[in-house]
Amino acid sequence: MSGSTDEPITVDSRGGTDSDSVPLVDDHAATPIHAFGTESVVEIAARDFRDDIERVTGRRPAVELESDGGDAISETDGRAVVVSPYGTHDAVDATIDALFDGHHLETATESYALAAVSDPEALETDAALLIVGSDPRGTAYGVYELSQRIGVSPWYWWADVPTDEREELHLSAGTELEGPPSVSYRGIFINDEDFGIRPWATETHEPEVSEGIGPKTYERVFELLLRLKANTIWPAMHGGGKAFYQIDGNREAADRYGIVVGTSHCEPMHRNNVEEWDSDERGEWNYATNGETIREYWADRVTEVADAENVFTVGMRGIHDSGMPGGETVDETAALLQTVLEDQRDMLAEHVDSDVASIPQVFCPYKEVLECYEAGLEVPEDVCLLWPNDNFGYVRRLPTAEERQRNGGHGIYYHLSYWGRPHDHQWLCSTPPALIREELTRAYEHGAQEMWIANVGDIKPAETETEYFFELAWDVESVGDEPVEDWLERWASREFGPTHAEEIAEIYREYHRLARARKPEHVGWNSVYPNTEQNEPAFSATARGDEAGRRLEAYERIDASAAAIHDALPEDQRTAFFHLVQYPVRCATLMNRKVVDAMRSRLYAGQGRTSADEYADRALEAVDEIESATERYNASSDGKWRGMMSERPRDLPVFDRPTVGRVESEQGPTLGVAVERTSAVAGVCVSPENPELPRFVEGVDYPRFVDVYNRGNGTIEWTAETSHDWLEVSRTEGAIDLEERLRVSIDWESAPETETVGSLSIAGAGREVRVDVPIRPRGPDGEGGFGSGSDADPIFVESAGTIAVEAEHATETVAGADTDWEPVDGLSRTTGTVMGSRPVTGPRLEPEAAVLEDRAPRLEYELEVHTAGTVTVEAQLLPTHAPEHSLGLRYAVAIGGSEPTVVDYDANGGEHDPQWQENVLRGSVIETTTHEIDRPGRHMLSVYAVDPGVVLDRLVIRTDSDGNEGGGRSARRSYLGPRETMDRRLE
Repeated sequence: MSGSTDEPITVDSRGGTDSDSVPLVDDHAATPIHAFGTESVVEIAARDFRDDIERVTGRRPAVELESDGGDAISETDGRAVVVSPYGTHDAVDATIDALFDGHHLETATESYALAAVSDPEALETDAALLIVGSDPRGTAYGVYELSQRIGVSPWYWWADVPTDEREELHLSAGTELEGPPSVSYRGIFINDEDFGIRPWATETHEPEVSEGIGPKTYERVFELLLRLKANTIWPAMHGGGKAFYQIDGNREAADRYGIVVGTSHCEPMHRNNVEEWDSDERGEWNYATNGETIREYWADRVTEVADAENVFTVGMRGIHDSGMPGGETVDETAALLQTVLEDQRDMLAEHVDSDVASIPQVFCPYKEVLECYEAGLEVPEDVCLLWPNDNFGYVRRLPTAEERQRNGGHGIYYHLSYWGRPHDHQWLCSTPPALIREELTRAYEHGAQEMWIANVGDIKPAETETEYFFELAWDVESVGDEPVEDWLERWASREFGPTHAEEIAEIYREYHRLARARKPEHVGWNSVYPNTEQNEPAFSATARGDEAGRRLEAYERIDASAAAIHDALPEDQRTAFFHLVQYPVRCATLMNRKVVDAMRSRLYAGQGRTSADEYADRALEAVDEIESATERYNASSDGKWRGMMSERPRDLPVFDRPTVGRVESEQGPTLGVAVERTSAVAGVCVSPENPELPRFVEGVDYPRFVDVYNRGNGTIEWTAETSHDWLEVSRTEGAIDLEERLRVSIDWESAPETETVGSLSIAGAGREVRVDVPIRPRGPDGEGGFGSGSDADPIFVESAGTIAVEAEHATETVAGADTDWEPVDGLSRTTGTVMGSRPVTGPRLEPEAAVLEDRAPRLEYELEVHTAGTVTVEAQLLPTHAPEHSLGLRYAVAIGGSEPTVVDYDANGGEHDPQWQENVLRGSVIETTTHEIDRPGRHMLSVYAVDPGVVLDRLVIRTDSDGNEGGGRSARRSYLGPRETMDRRLE
């Protein structure tokens, strides 16, 4: 994208002393708007600008519409807003030519110039705001850009974002030139609309069109697209309502708004087969046996839309999102599909344009169609290849160097919402903007620059992610270089003002981080097709400091922050905040509370804890609270959104009320004690006789927990006594009816210098339990201890048989010959930041030790290992895919001077591949390598990027030399793995 700004145009509510400023509204009047041109989108934008000015100031400027222009603009008050495509008005063009030397408006697409000037000679006015586009759509983009600057959000209608009122509006003198966009076609696919936008449209917003989504609704969609600088729609296409072209006024609305109409990967030639193909009337949907009827069916629609601005989807799939019938093997299907393409091209040449290469066309190798393409299907050179992601945010295939030479170019079909295997995610949008940036900038660098389509489901509640998608598509370089958190802060400041913007950005960052580990729709650990019942979540309530509890606490922190901001905002901003921020955060929190507390109730019932009932109640109440939040959403703005939000799309089992555990006890107060890492089926801690905490290692470990709980009814007065002064506990006495969690830590300054075991004795209700507390000091002067053997920083230390490393905390980063490791924000499941190999178009290296040592970038981590022997190194990586199926995606690991072990981790076997399914549900690829450690002490672990695009999140090194851990080197006690074992004394 090219863009230049001599002096940016700013908006002020006061005229100030700047005599060159241009008033839009002052104490005299609202400046009239003059719109030139014959395209209706220019008129629509001008009238919307008028309405936006009135929203802000209460003043309604006049709008003058003219089809062409002469030499000057005559205004009695001497000022004007001029809206015009370049080449429409001679005086306007002359003014632009004088202000922008060598501009590109005559040749560029979808670009615009903004100029706030005094005394523009050719216009014969005292002051003017000029909004001049290279074409009608570019002109509209310029208008809506000014609307944003005066304070009107693109989401003013779709999210009820209010505008700040001002008495006056003045523009500083300046000139700006924007465009063309980075990506030519930028659009949305309204999809899986059964539970949101269609029932809302037919029952609430546009009930006069009860059979489907009609023009009143699409006009609102099209206006939103223009405000977001988008230009393309794939209309809704699910069964249950009439198709886009079957409803009067839809096609005409797209034409008025200048929106390009395309159709999805399973709707060739602008035909919605779900609603328009009647098998009883037309026969089977099979090109091999019913080709003539299918051709007639397509030709009727092609003729109907031939004079509109369209993109034709070519190819063929099943009636809906299914494979194309007619071939028994991939080769047979590919051969039949080749015939389809040839016939469709002939049809387009006959009914649209004999120069078929001039007609915009796309071919989407989605799901099984990709197999046909890989089998040798020949797609004409002038057709855009629209590469899909894997439905979960990771682009499945990118164009090769040879394919990048195609005249038709390449694009991306990207899912922010999805219905299908292994599990839907179409309730709360939680695709991180950082992942959108990672995958789409990588695609752009590989040549996918012609078309980007986002599957946005019902549009709501994917507003923020959708806007980020379009900003990236408009200016991929600038937006891609900006930290996502900065973008979110700018967005929040625009929507809700600067006071809470930083905090809102942090809420979003944490919301997306938590969803990276597991989306709210996926916490049932179940699947679809067939739908399976909820399973036990893998987040541990006993290991790693209560991993499940820490996750829930993180959610509850942002839920509380969102609630506090909501209450602090002015009343007129609260509905927008609830829609854009609070509802998704609140419901994600409640979904996790439901699952985690239900799990905990079952665990605690097994331990006989009377508190199990409390967690059971909380889990069930969470379901009710989700329903209440959804009702509030739908009832907001006086019922404007009634029917838009469903709290259980498709009634999937993950949304069901959970199975909970309860305890029926008639006994009196009975003391129970459970310690961190206690098995989920442990009873009263009678085996072993003295329960034992995981070993503390100096400088590394977090406090451990011990739960004191009641197995009966009544109150227990308890005491806790330590065996040594260096053993510290958060409380030493108390009274409980249900339970209390104690935190145990070590005062290392007072602790002995050799390994030992202390104890914590807990007594109450006539019972006493001793908890053993093993410790391992590390120095500062002992062998391999703190301050000895190396000056490296940071150092990662073995604790309880594992060493855990966050990738961003490398002891040293070593650049390669052509590539390097760089931190990437917003993609880690734990800290937020990962390390990615850059550039994404860098060279692929031969997996030979000498080549890797000489040319590969590497991350080095200094390890401190307690015992020699075999270790496994678990790498947790972003589950992205190699640009080509035949290439793989590789990293390598070495410890000390050993030869690197190379791993290809790309699981790209399609939607039925169980490894891919596991990867996308957990947001991570987990691979292991085995290595030998020849001695205790310090060792350097190196991770090499063999290929570009590798993204490393965490490392977990398992030795299990400490019998205190148990379970073997392959054991996983928790979902994310241990917390980082960095020596924190070096921080």
